[in-house]
Amino acid sequence: MQELFILGVVVLTSAAAGVFAVRGLAWSVGALAAAVRATLEFVGAGLVFFVLNLVVGVTTILILRTLGGGPVSVYVVNDVALLGLSLLQGLAFQCWRQAARATGGTLR
Repeated sequence: MQELFILGVVVLTSAAAGVFAVRGLAWSVGALAAAVRATLEFVGAGLVFFVLNLVVGVTTILILRTLGGGPVSVYVVNDVALLGLSLLQGLAFQCWRQAARATGGTLR
């Protein structure tokens, strides 16, 4: 029930933002497709970083266990902050990628 409520709130605010953007800001509905595509690219990059961060974290823990540094739990990487930080990594990477494209890859 709680999940449906949260989803309903998100759908409601998204619809309100869409109406405001089209009527109040005169944005085209066609530009929404480009925005959704860009959003999916950002989220996809963030998820790639999330998987990489998990692999590096678990591998590091397994190496530490093998070296006998004491018991180290794999649950250390089970933190929602890792997902948030990974999404920020993906956002930064995608922004960097877009800036490089806009300048022909010569941004320094």
